[in-house]
Amino acid sequence: MLTTPYERFVQNMRTAAALLHIPEDELRFFLEPQYIHEKTIALTKDSGEAVYYPAFRVQFNNARGPFKGGIRFHPDADMNEVKALAALMAIKTAVVNVPLGGGKGGVQCDPKQLTITELERLSRAYISAFAEHLGALRDCPAPDVNTTPQIMAWMRDEYEKITDTFAPAMITGKPLSYGGSHGRGTATAQGGFYVLEELLRSLGRDMRNERIAIQGYGNAGMHLAHMLCKAGATIVAVSDSTGGVYCSTGLDVHELDRVKKENGSVVYIRNAQRVSNEEVLTCDCTILVPAALDNAIHAGNVQAITASIILELANGPVSPEADSILEQNQCIVVPDVLANAGGVTVSYFEWSQGLSGEMWSEQEVLNRLQPIMLTALRDVQNMAHSHSVSLRTGALLLGISRIRETMHVRGWFRKD
Repeated sequence: MLTTPYERFVQNMRTAAALLHIPEDELRFFLEPQYIHEKTIALTKDSGEAVYYPAFRVQFNNARGPFKGGIRFHPDADMNEVKALAALMAIKTAVVNVPLGGGKGGVQCDPKQLTITELERLSRAYISAFAEHLGALRDCPAPDVNTTPQIMAWMRDEYEKITDTFAPAMITGKPLSYGGSHGRGTATAQGGFYVLEELLRSLGRDMRNERIAIQGYGNAGMHLAHMLCKAGATIVAVSDSTGGVYCSTGLDVHELDRVKKENGSVVYIRNAQRVSNEEVLTCDCTILVPAALDNAIHAGNVQAITASIILELANGPVSPEADSILEQNQCIVVPDVLANAGGVTVSYFEWSQGLSGEMWSEQEVLNRLQPIMLTALRDVQNMAHSHSVSLRTGALLLGISRIRETMHVRGWFRKD
């Protein structure tokens, strides 16, 4: 059984590469990062105590543009996880056809145990450690798990101090007042909504008939729930780190927001059955949105899934073993590299605005985002259809093909 995110990525990649008949000497470009940077960050806590955290920046592939990918602060962040996420970012930017590569960063820490001043020092220390490898035209980071627009602002400020430059495009996900973009906060959910809405249309299904469960009522899951409700869908279950709730007649998303804000979790909402995160995955629904943990759907629970569509708003929530079973069960899985690519697409918009000095309105951002997501869905569907494979394999084929073509024209290797 595969146990690590990177092993799962490699298996999926080898499956796709075999269909494209990629020789082994070329395949190595897709299986290992171009650069791996690893440091130990020293942080002086408010008490004066010195603590040390492992920190990473993995730069996977920049054939199509500067490395691009988030920085996460999490106790489980390690090199294996960051490598896998960097690889998926390279595929993701190619799937939506934006001129960026793939990278990822992380600090192995628990930011919830840090004061605001300690968090700022850690954020600045990360940039200080990796500044020589970053830059708008080299590697442009972004927020990820437990990192925020404020953290991105501290990081940009530190980079500008170190380099003595004005660098609005060196990092994305910033506050609007410091070079951010309208629409960035809801971009992941918005992109996922556009893809799901179009997929349902292509299947002849009506959003108003859909019963949707969302594992992970965080930023992306919450915003998607509101968009789906507005479109007429019924949200029957949601969960957060504390647990979940289920209501067969539908949950009030505004009440969910209020309860979560006031009590810290959705589980305290009234007139709903309290369930576990696992039970949210297997509840009676037509569409399942895993928006929290990787490997949430695995060989041990996949047969209990009732949904006919899974929209991967999280990164890597379905294991390869579960993926095969879902395909056999004729469940459509919209893969993460497509479903949650709205985030990196609007990050690309922010990067572009930083380079040009422009500021787009939220409507302009949405007007640009929708056609990119719909085109990406059609391209993935066409690739999947032409090779008689799943949407996940179709997305990998599409991403690999686009990266491979660019590497070929750049002369990185010669294609027969």
